[in-house]
Amino acid sequence: MALWSDDDVEHRGAASSRGLRAEREPRDDRKGESAAKLLAAVLVLLVLVVAAGSVYGLAAGTRQKKLAREADRAQTAADLAGRASFSGIGTIRARSADAPAAVVVATIAFPYDSSDGPFAEELGRKAPVLKEAALAVLSAKKAADLAPAFEGSLKAALRDAFNARLSLGKVTEIWLSDFAVIQ
Repeated sequence: MALWSDDDVEHRGAASSRGLRAEREPRDDRKGESAAKLLAAVLVLLVLVVAAGSVYGLAAGTRQKKLAREADRAQTAADLAGRASFSGIGTIRARSADAPAAVVVATIAFPYDSSDGPFAEELGRKAPVLKEAALAVLSAKKAADLAPAFEGSLKAALRDAFNARLSLGKVTEIWLSDFAVIQ
């Protein structure tokens, strides 16, 4: 037994085609179109603002950064003009003063004024004397006194030992590029 017949389907289809069903209200497509156009315009405006801001930022920032870099380079070059580093002492290996002795390895250098010709000559002549002075300072220290916490006092002791042996100029700063205490 069928719940409906083909005749019922035809009658319902005919009734709906004849407009017996309630009709929908017609949609106003103009509202949807205007909203889409408005959104598209806002999107285009946002893209233009972002693109213009990016171009301006790159153009304005690059020039200022370039000028700042050039000024920094000029200042650094002016600061380094006339400066040289003396590394004629080289790497020193010494034994600490305590028992059991630790081995101390240090590469020592320092800056000086390169326009001071007589001082540069003295440094070259006295390089072996300066190396012996550094060896004496490092050998006189205990391993505990060579810890990183005492780096400042070690540099001061090296500076004073070098200045005691130099007569035409003074060392103001010591660089320890490689420094290790091996127990």
